[in-house]
Amino acid sequence: MNISIRPDLQDRINQKIENGEYENADALVQQALDWFLDIDDEDEIEETHAAIKEARGQSERGEAVPAEDVFEEMRAKYGIPR
Repeated sequence: MNISIRPDLQDRINQKIENGEYENADALVQQALDWFLDIDDEDEIEETHAAIKEARGQSERGEAVPAEDVFEEMRAKYGIPR
């Protein structure tokens, strides 16, 4: 199968490959399609939106935990060096 991709998307794909996030364009497109097809369920989309709204509210109330604190906790829990 051959598909055409807009130049701006091609640039973004190439950037992710250059950054080492994906081995090649096929891997990125396959993962993107897997994600897209998995969230095709309207209930899942609504749940995701609700979770984002809740997280934003927590952040606005000062209940958020700084990302670095979470990363440090995960490193300690799983023995991952800094």
